[in-house]
Formats: sequence, C-alpha cells, structure tokens
Amino acid sequence: MTKSVPRIGITGCGFAARVHPNRLTALEGVQVVGGADCNPAAAEVPAARVPVRGAEPPAASFIDHRKSLRQTSPDSLAIFTPHLNHHRPAMDALQCGCHVFIEKPLSTNVQEAADIVGLARGRNRKVGVGHQDRLCPSLVEARRRLAAGTIGPTQLVRATLAQPWLVAHGGAEDLWRFDPKLAGGGLLADAGDHPIDALLWTTGQVAVEVAAIRHRLDSGLDLVTAAALRLADGTPATLAPSGVAPAACFEFDRFRRAGTPPRHRSHTRGGTQRCARAGGLPDRAGREHRQQLLGRGHRRGAPVSLGRPGPGDRPAPGGGGPFGNDRTARPARLIRT
Repeated sequence: MTKSVPRIGITGCGFAARVHPNRLTALEGVQVVGGADCNPAAAEVPAARVPVRGAEPPAASFIDHRKSLRQTSPDSLAIFTPHLNHHRPAMDALQCGCHVFIEKPLSTNVQEAADIVGLARGRNRKVGVGHQDRLCPSLVEARRRLAAGTIGPTQLVRATLAQPWLVAHGGAEDLWRFDPKLAGGGLLADAGDHPIDALLWTTGQVAVEVAAIRHRLDSGLDLVTAAALRLADGTPATLAPSGVAPAACFEFDRFRRAGTPPRHRSHTRGGTQRCARAGGLPDRAGREHRQQLLGRGHRRGAPVSLGRPGPGDRPAPGGGGPFGNDRTARPARLIRT
C-alpha cells in the first residue's frame, strides 16, 4: 500500500511563513502545496522556496485562502496571518476537513476561540497552536513534578517575561503588530501569550479570576501588563510581561508552602540555545551553559540576574516568541533554592 504524503497549505506569507516552510520541506514525506496571501508578491515567496520532488506539482500561490483550499486540497492548513485574521481561515479549513495549525494566539476573543474549538471537535479535526514553550525541558519537568505532587502544595505561581519587543519589531514587515485593528492587542496578545500558556499548562490549571493593570501607548497598544490571577484550585498567580526591556528573559516560579520541598524555578534568558541542568535535567548543553555562567562570576546554582544582561547577551531578533520565530524549544533552568 502506498503511504500518503501529508499535504500542507499556508495562509499568511510574512516572516513566519518563510521560517516554517524551511522546516517542513526538510522533513521527509511532507509536501507544502501552496501559499496564500492578500499580497501576491508575498504569496509567491514560500511557494518559490518549496523544492519540487519527483512527480509532485510545484507549490502554487494564491491571493485568497479559500481558493487555495479548493484547488490544492491540503490535509492541513498552517495559518500565519495577523492575529485578527486567524478565525476565518481556521473555520474555512475545518469546514473543508483540514487539520489546522495556528501561530499563537488562537484568536483575539473568546467567542472566536470557542467557534474554532467547537468546529474542530465536531469535524474530528486537530487544531494546534504555536506554544513551543511546552517543549522546554524544564517546563516539562516542572509540569511532571507538579502533577505527581512531588514538590508539594503550591502557594504562589509567578510568570515574568521581559524583552525588547518594541525595538525588535521596528521593520516595515512588523508594522501590523502596532495596529490594534490588525493585531488585536499589543505585547500581551503577541509574545505575552507564551507566559500565559506556560503558567496554565505547567500547573495544569485554568484561571477563574483575573485583574490587570496595563501601560499603553496612545494608540491603545499595551506594552507592559501586571496581572493577578486565581487558578481553579484557589492558588494565586501573577503574570508580568514587559516589551520595553533591554534584553530577553522569561522566568517561571512556583513557591511552596512551609514544610514542603523548596521553590522551583524555570528560567530562560538571552535567546541562547543552551539548557542548564538542575534537579535532574542532565545534558551536555546544560553543562556548557553552567560553565559559562560560572565564568561570568555567578555562584553555582544561583539564578541569573533579570535586569542586567551579561557580556555577549543580545536582544533577540524580531519574531513570534520571546526569542524569535526560529526557536523550536527554549532553554531553561530548573533549580532549587
């Protein structure tokens, strides 16, 4: 029996659509069948980068995702449009029987998100969202330990994100991010989606109550948020994303109650690809990272300072996550203090 090849279509052909197809085409047995964008020149870019293999037809370009769905019949659709334009392509793809991948956020309002989830369940299709922090080894380990109860009851959970978001997205291609009519929000809806997902996914909880204060530009674009949450089990949590920091950093903390095992921290910084080892996460990259930290004068096991980038640290290039679109799994530290 001939094995069918997954056929993937793309809609929204900006920066992310140039990064992801490179990965997809590097996989054996995956076919990118076309790209759609309201800008014809943009639509042609990913299509031109897809190599032709054997008897496969070349990838096509379209200015309408619906025409792309009709003519290429993909098995799944990858959506890389501005945030406010996620809903319609997702619904159309699900109606056509496609699985869907959506660059975060899933949507910019609850009703549209519920529509997508409801239709996917009704059609027995899968919808994936680009929350790559779930691949971070220390967050995976923290989630496992929290679920197993090995680190005791949780008193407080804290997620902090700091990055030069405003500066890093200064190019013409990123102008849509600063238009609330296209982006549906500022930092919180963009990079801030990552710490929100990390907090809820790692704890296995949902938020039942939220209060927040934001700093906004005159356009209404939010740059800094300070939020207090109550999780379903009553645990309080705080969320603090900032888009005006001099360098990139993400930190996730869980605090214990007295008499239980000590605090655990999942910590990423500076956009590096190294993962430090602590609390049972051995790897060579972790050892290299730890040696570099010690070389900078850090004591063994000490958390890295958030506000003072070390020598060689650089703000990450613009992209869809705290450290850019080209990261598939972020480094982190899981330490006991």
